[in-house]
Amino acid sequence: MSKVLQNQLAKTIKEQGDMARDMAIAELKDLKKDLLELEKALSTKKTPDQGLLMDISHGAFELFRTASIVLETDNLQEQLQHAVEEGKDLEYLERKGAILLTKPEGWHWFTPKGEMLFLAAPGDTRLAAQKLQERINRKTAPKPAPVPKLAAVEA
Repeated sequence: MSKVLQNQLAKTIKEQGDMARDMAIAELKDLKKDLLELEKALSTKKTPDQGLLMDISHGAFELFRTASIVLETDNLQEQLQHAVEEGKDLEYLERKGAILLTKPEGWHWFTPKGEMLFLAAPGDTRLAAQKLQERINRKTAPKPAPVPKLAAVEA
């Protein structure tokens, strides 16, 4: 998925969540007013209006619906971000030559010397990418400079 498409998708999800959040807040304010009106009617032993009770139940349902949309869009944004990160990790692993094997199971990488290194379990793409990056970027300790041998002094 291209970055432009990812950004557009994230923007659309965020806009929908923000719109639902605004609707939920407005509905919550209306519901508070209706509940205060019901409280006044009940405290004065006045019979509450049937329409008021319908407004309260309808408002509660609308609040549930819009708040659920807010929660779902937040969840979708997290999932999208996670999928993007996992995609980057997978792309990195494939670009560097890591292989997902079935036996032995997991992410493996073959060093230039031909050693097979285990990176992570099959579902740990992030960990495998981190281990591979550490392995590739690891600097080998510089070899100590050879000490020149002193010629034996003849006495």
